[in-house]
Amino acid sequence: MIPRRFFLEIFIALRYLRGHGRTVIFNLGTRLSFFFMALMVYIMVLVLCVFTGFQKEVHSSLWNSGYHIMVINPIHGSALSDYEDVVERTELDPTVQRLSRSIFPSISLNALLEFRNQFEGKALRAIPATDEELATGQLRDYPRIVYFRKELLENFNRGNYVLVGREMARYYGWDVGDRIRLFLPRGGRLARGIEVRQEEFIIAGFFRTGYYEFDLNLIFMSLSTAQRVLGIPGRATEVIIQLHSLSDLDQTEDAIRDVLPGYNYDLRTIRQDKGNFLAALQLEKTLMLIILSLLILAGVAGIWVTVHLLVRAKSRSIGMLRAMGLPTTSILVIFTAHSMLIGFLSTAVGGSIGIFVANRLEEIIRMMEEIVNSSCNWLLGSCQPVSLIPSNIYYFDHLPVQADLTVIFGVALATMILSGLAGYFPARRAAMLDPVETIRAE
Repeated sequence: MIPRRFFLEIFIALRYLRGHGRTVIFNLGTRLSFFFMALMVYIMVLVLCVFTGFQKEVHSSLWNSGYHIMVINPIHGSALSDYEDVVERTELDPTVQRLSRSIFPSISLNALLEFRNQFEGKALRAIPATDEELATGQLRDYPRIVYFRKELLENFNRGNYVLVGREMARYYGWDVGDRIRLFLPRGGRLARGIEVRQEEFIIAGFFRTGYYEFDLNLIFMSLSTAQRVLGIPGRATEVIIQLHSLSDLDQTEDAIRDVLPGYNYDLRTIRQDKGNFLAALQLEKTLMLIILSLLILAGVAGIWVTVHLLVRAKSRSIGMLRAMGLPTTSILVIFTAHSMLIGFLSTAVGGSIGIFVANRLEEIIRMMEEIVNSSCNWLLGSCQPVSLIPSNIYYFDHLPVQADLTVIFGVALATMILSGLAGYFPARRAAMLDPVETIRAE
């Protein structure tokens, strides 16, 4: 049951938000606090949306292009002759079955690409592909194919066909249907005295992972093709377990170690290969949150100053309220509610504008680019086109923006709590004022 006095306290707090004139919504101090706090929240929401989208895009590119968990032979360079047994045993485990997206054998090795009488090292990966997937061009465990020729892709399992990264195709000037020459180690293992054989392959399509290094240096082919070309039928270099989420990596790794004997197999995860990169992303996010938190604290300090000045300006009215019988707790509630109302309104306005601008940020940036380029051409006659977000640096075909409502709600809630704390101490000082001395001094 809410006491009636509470509504009186909120009414007085709302009245203190108004200025002295009838047409003025806020007084000067409240307007300044509201403006700066709304600006801080707007900046924080906008930066969070862009940074969250950026991190999600990078994680997605890395997660979709890399192998999550690899079961390999503990003897370096040796293949797995019993990979079918490994696949079957891991698929039967309930934990692995629940957390994994797919489990399949793979062949990974380094190859030499001959281009204009020069040799360049490339990474070759061979994984299974079903005829149903090849007929639609939607290969489940391959990177996203952005361009292919249907008649070539349908024969992917039955001939010397490969998929190359879009950046590799751009770099060498290739098109779908072109032939490339690869030098491969027979047996799939690099060792002294190994026989190297050359093979010609036809490019069936281009893939794109979103990770530049992968798209420039990776070549994919069918597992059956690699086994035939390398002369290792029924063998693979590793078994791949692809997961739904990075958060399940440790749990799945422990489950696989329980299923497979450690002396026969070894495990390698994407965290071991890209651990420093993932840690750098987490560090960037932590530093960003610290900097943005300092901005919010600056806005909260402005609210504290506003409430402190309001207490000094309203000391006579505080004395009159106390003289009329209003208890000290009501005075405390009035000025604390005053500061929380400022925090709530500024958070609502700044957060709404931040989400609105974030969802249209790419359009705004493109419009700014057009204005800058048009102005430059008008003033100078001709100039180099300006790109505010160069795609060759970020390697995104769009500006990644994601409004995480959970994080934004947390920011809004923290802002309101800090606003209440900022107003509590001046409100406590107001509640302790002696009404007789206050009215006499005035």
